[in-house]
Amino acid sequence: MWLKSTKLMTEMNPQQKLAIAHRQGPLLVLAGAGSGKTRVVVERIATLLQSGVHPSEILAVTFTNKAAQEMRDRILSICPYPPLITTFHSFGARFLRESIELLGFKTSFSIYDEEDTNSLLKECFKDFDMKPEKGHLKDTRQAISDAKNALLLPIDFQHQRGKDHFYQIYERYQARLKESNAIDFDDLLLLPVFLLRDQSALKQEIQNRFRYILIDEYQDTNHAQYSLTKLLVDSHQNLFVVGDPDQSIYSWRGASIQNILGFEEDFPNAQVIKLEQNYRSTGHILKAANALIAHNSGRYEKNLWSALGDGEKIQVRPFFDEREEAQFIARDVSYAIDRGQDPSTIALLYRTNAQSRSLEDALLKERIPYTIVGGLSFYERREVKDLLSYLRLTVSKNDFIAFQRVINVPKRGIGNAAFEKIKEFQNQSMLPFATILEDTRNLPLSSKQKQELDKFTYILNSAGGIPSIAQKLQKILKETSYLDYLKEDKETYQDRKENVEALIAKAIEWEEENPDLTVVQFLEELSLRQSFDEAHSMDPKVFLMTLHNSKGLEFHTCYICGLEEDILPHINSKLELHDLEEERRLLYVGMTRAERKLTLTFTAYRFLWGTSRPMKKSRFFEELPFGHLEIKKRPF
Repeated sequence: MWLKSTKLMTEMNPQQKLAIAHRQGPLLVLAGAGSGKTRVVVERIATLLQSGVHPSEILAVTFTNKAAQEMRDRILSICPYPPLITTFHSFGARFLRESIELLGFKTSFSIYDEEDTNSLLKECFKDFDMKPEKGHLKDTRQAISDAKNALLLPIDFQHQRGKDHFYQIYERYQARLKESNAIDFDDLLLLPVFLLRDQSALKQEIQNRFRYILIDEYQDTNHAQYSLTKLLVDSHQNLFVVGDPDQSIYSWRGASIQNILGFEEDFPNAQVIKLEQNYRSTGHILKAANALIAHNSGRYEKNLWSALGDGEKIQVRPFFDEREEAQFIARDVSYAIDRGQDPSTIALLYRTNAQSRSLEDALLKERIPYTIVGGLSFYERREVKDLLSYLRLTVSKNDFIAFQRVINVPKRGIGNAAFEKIKEFQNQSMLPFATILEDTRNLPLSSKQKQELDKFTYILNSAGGIPSIAQKLQKILKETSYLDYLKEDKETYQDRKENVEALIAKAIEWEEENPDLTVVQFLEELSLRQSFDEAHSMDPKVFLMTLHNSKGLEFHTCYICGLEEDILPHINSKLELHDLEEERRLLYVGMTRAERKLTLTFTAYRFLWGTSRPMKKSRFFEELPFGHLEIKKRPF
């Protein structure tokens, strides 16, 4: 046999072995956090191969290319001819290359990316002599994506009425795609579902080809992925899914927890095996996490346990405000590193991106290198750089790079062509840039553009005359209507607005600590932090990330920051029970990232929505058993 021997099976616990040995029919493996689910999937494939199943008869599907490659590499170590291990969308592309002619496309179809689809959508609006209002193009694109993931076609919106003309735009968009022999990313799921529904011979052929189907992270499937799965296994029912409803945290991406909770209803003969032994965390962490998640109604009952002993109790730390919180965490991290702990085994987790600002500042003061996972460092975020560029121009209107960044942010009708004219005029006149801004009469621009440039200069002058940095920023925000500009992208608005507020909070803190210094020193400090980042680019780094981005990762030491009402649970999630339960799952995911040490923090005051506000500790603290916690007093 060409399959190499493996010792994995002998190292498995009884429940893992039971899952691996399962042969026919549907099986749901409830894989708790840290329970070795990837090993189970790999060994399940190996067992099928060992039993004589040909690799071409096995299809394994996961959600990311990285996860698929990891699984593929593990299989390659024991089998030179691995089965098809892929993502849902990659499988859809492969399937359509074989079958899309049945829908009137050529097999040489193109797959449009985000830029392509936006360009095509603009053309569709032009076809109806419509000019989309600010943000409407992106909203329409998202609505089309949502419709496709819900398996809804234009005809399903035919009777819809409204000023957005969604039905006509969606219908024209689909027609234009077909004219171009192109599909978009969402079609990679939509079209295979409709082909398999409508073409019984094709469905039978695919079901005969893939006799064993395995799906990882089943709790993250959306309606289209769920429907595709059911069609693929309709005749043989050999479906092996691995997932954990307690880690379902992506409803905002369209994932439906009901897909996994309803597995036994969808497949009445299904078996369910629970993987409850955790190989990652110590007892106190797991017992507290178990107690927390038990308050959710939408779940399968399970109880994670560990053979690693109880370990340290979870540290609970109250603080006066986010500055004190961040200072303590940075000093605690510094102490651990000084004692020899690898910085890359430490993670600082938070609910919203804006919370990273105070943590980054504190780490910088302690000279601790860090990296942001799944996002940009606070001072590299677009809205922060925009406002800092405005701030630089209040100090010096000769700052040409800052001017270039924000002269048309928000839009003032001074685009690239006008900018080049200004630059050419300066080169020819040899005048300082600040002088040109103060007198625009001779600039080769339209009268409207000159008026906008004069308004821009007025804003800089009026903000420049304000001594307080925070008030300068607030003046710029008001005069430029910058927050209205951010509203054009509804999807990112809340995060970006919170980052703007965090920058104002930073300015207030800095002025309190440095009452005799000026905006020049403030900007200098922020510039020096970038030099520090570059100098330590190759050093091991502490990880900072949102709780959402922490899923699938593990660290020796974790800090979960800002456990307060309106932060976690988030203010936008407290009206509906299912939203509140997802917030609880989010905290559960964060807690189960920690291997040996977990610290939870909250503050009495936090800078939110433009001012310092009194905070109430999260309701989730009441759901954590006291016996697994060590509650500390404020350290200073």
